[in-house]
Amino acid sequence: MKDTTAGRRPQLTHATGLEPRVLYFAVFTFFSLSGGRFTATFLEHELKFSQNWMISIAMAVQILASSSCSSWLGGLADSLEKRRGSNGRLQIMALGLLLSTVATLLHILGRLWMQPSTLETDDDYFVEEDIQNHQYVPMSLFVYHLILRAVFAIGTTACSPVLDGLTLARLEDDARDSAEYGKERLYGAVSWGIANVFFGPAIDRWGFGIIYITTICSFILCIITFYVYARSNQMMYSSIAEVDLENLPDAQNSSDDKRANKDKATYRNTLFEDEDSQLQRMQPKLDVLTFLTKTNGLLNLTFVFAMFTLYVGMAVVENLIFLYFEFLGGSYSMCGLTVAVTVMFEFPLFHYAPVILRRLKSPVWMFQAACVAYVIRVLVYSIIPQDHPYWTLLVEPLHGVTIGFVLTASIAFAAEWVPKSYEASGQGFLSMVRGLGQFVGLCIGGVIEGRILYRVLAVVVGVGSIMLAISHCLSVQEQKRETQRRDDHIDRKAATIID
Repeated sequence: MKDTTAGRRPQLTHATGLEPRVLYFAVFTFFSLSGGRFTATFLEHELKFSQNWMISIAMAVQILASSSCSSWLGGLADSLEKRRGSNGRLQIMALGLLLSTVATLLHILGRLWMQPSTLETDDDYFVEEDIQNHQYVPMSLFVYHLILRAVFAIGTTACSPVLDGLTLARLEDDARDSAEYGKERLYGAVSWGIANVFFGPAIDRWGFGIIYITTICSFILCIITFYVYARSNQMMYSSIAEVDLENLPDAQNSSDDKRANKDKATYRNTLFEDEDSQLQRMQPKLDVLTFLTKTNGLLNLTFVFAMFTLYVGMAVVENLIFLYFEFLGGSYSMCGLTVAVTVMFEFPLFHYAPVILRRLKSPVWMFQAACVAYVIRVLVYSIIPQDHPYWTLLVEPLHGVTIGFVLTASIAFAAEWVPKSYEASGQGFLSMVRGLGQFVGLCIGGVIEGRILYRVLAVVVGVGSIMLAISHCLSVQEQKRETQRRDDHIDRKAATIID
C-alpha cells in the first residue's frame, strides 16, 4: 500500500501554547492606560490645548501618521515572520509599544518648556490663572506635542493590524474558522473595560499626570506577555522533523543507507522552507487593490467605502466623545463607567460573533447592523439634555454592537480576498482605510461642535450604509443571473448529448 505521507508538509500545531487572546488583553491594557478614550481630555488639561481645533488637529495627526504606516508595518511584520523562529510580528509589536511609551514620556518636557516666564503680561506680571484656563500655548510647543502624538500613533499602529494578522494566521494554523477571531478579540475588550473602570477615578483623584506612570507599567506588562507567549508557542521544529522523518519512505534499495540518509537530509533541509516565500519569489509583489477587485469588485469597493464613512463617525465617538460628556456635566469616573457598560455588551457579541456571522451568511449584513447601531446612538446623544450625562448609559450598549460587528465583519471580509501569509498586509490595508476615515472625522469634529456634529455624522454613516445595501442587492441579483446562465448552459449541453 502506498504511503500517502510522502512529501507532505507537516502541520505545526500550537495546541499546547498560549492563545492570542493573552496578547489582546495586554495590548489593550496599554492602549487604555496610555490615554485611550481620555486622550482628548489629556490634551486639553495636561498639555493645555484649550481650543477644540487644537485637539482635533492633534488627534487627526495621530490618525494620519497611523494610516500612512499601517500597511507598510503589516508587510514588514509578515516579512519578518517568514524567517524561521524570528517571531517577527511580536518584535514589531514590542518595538512599536516602546516607541509609543517614549513618545508619551517626552510630553513631560512640555512642562519644562512652558514655564511661567512664557506667560507674562505687558506689565511683567505673571497671571497663574492663564495656565489653569489654558489660554496660551506657544506654537513651538504645540508643534512639539504634535510630533510626539504622531510618533505615539506610529507605535500603536505597529500593534493593531499586526496582532490581527497574527491571530488570523494562528487560526489558520489551528484549522479554525477565521470567524472565531471575535473570541480572541473579546479579551481585548475585557482589558479595555477593566482598565477604564479604574482609570477614570484615578484621573479624578490624581490628575492626568498619572498617565505617565500607567503607560510605563502597561508597557512592562506587554513585554512580559510577549516573552511568555513566544516561549510557550515555540514551534518544536526538531521534534516534528524527527516524527516525520520516521515516516519518510525508504529508498527502493533499503540496504543503501547512504542514499536513504541523503534523502532524509534533503527532506530535513526543505522541511522548514516556507512555501509561500517560494511563491513570493515567483510572483510580483502583492497588490491589495488587485485582489480586492478580482471578484465582486463593486461590492468590495463599496464595502471599503462604507467602512470609511463608518469610521468617519466612529472617530469622533472614539476620540472626542469625553469632551461632549464634559459639556453635558459628566465626571471622569462617569466616562470610565460608559466604557465599562460598552464592554459588558461586547463580551457576548464577540463570543457569539462567529454564530451570528454564519447565520447572516455575509459580513455585509453584520456590517449594516453595526451602522444602524451607530446612527441610533449618535442621534440619541444629540438630544440628551445638559446636566443629565448619565442618560448616555442607555445607548452605550449600542457601541458594543458597532464595535463587535464591524470588527468581525471586516476580518471576515478581508479573509475572503487576502491570500495566505499576507494576513497582516490585508489588515494593514483595512487599517489604512479606517485611519483615513478617522482623519476626516476628526477634521469635521474640529469645525463642527456640539449636538449638530453628531447629527451630521449620522447622515454620513447612513449614506455609506445605503450605498453598501444597494451594491449588495445588485451583487446578489448578478449572482442569481450568473447561476441561471450556468444552469441554462448545462441544460443545453445535456440536451445536445441526448439528441
